[in-house]
Amino acid sequence: MSKTTKKFIESHWLTFALKGAISIVAGLCLMFAPSGDNSISLLTQIAGWTMFGLAFIEVANVIYRQSRSHNWGFPLALGIIELTIAIGLLWTFNPGMPTEDLVWVRIVMLAGYVLFASLVTIIMGFMSFSNMTDRFMWIVNGMLGAIVSFVMFGGTELGQGAHIQLFGSYLMINGITDLFFGIHSKDQILAAKEARRAARKAKK
Repeated sequence: MSKTTKKFIESHWLTFALKGAISIVAGLCLMFAPSGDNSISLLTQIAGWTMFGLAFIEVANVIYRQSRSHNWGFPLALGIIELTIAIGLLWTFNPGMPTEDLVWVRIVMLAGYVLFASLVTIIMGFMSFSNMTDRFMWIVNGMLGAIVSFVMFGGTELGQGAHIQLFGSYLMINGITDLFFGIHSKDQILAAKEARRAARKAKK
């Protein structure tokens, strides 16, 4: 495990586990809740508050990492983007906005976020992880997310409910990846500590 990867894992494993758990629960709600016109406002609020929660966890981790002199630029940028999406979704909950405007605003925000996050995930998979399980998991996650975003961009005729359900499917995919990565990273940390402990005993 390289020094950079080690620092990243040690400072992020709990963040990924928490974000993964939240994303899975929210994804299930968005995918399987009724998607009729009467439910759009509720689903939009669920998506908005979910993004707000993800942003809060990311920013809280940034504050913690800064106190430990870890790099915090990318997590801060991600937290700001997630917070922006959250505010945008909660703002479009305004029932006074024309329906057509709501559709396009939500499609652009949700599909744009999914595409951006997926591309970043693919890049991180190729560049940040030496562990092949982590690398494969992140790359596949990014590819599936990119497919979801393309369907969202190209399926304007599907309706608001379908787009929110697609966003829920992305949250599910990303949530499972984040949760697995968090648990797997914790196992790697414990294994590394055990190896160091064994090495110290061998020197005595």
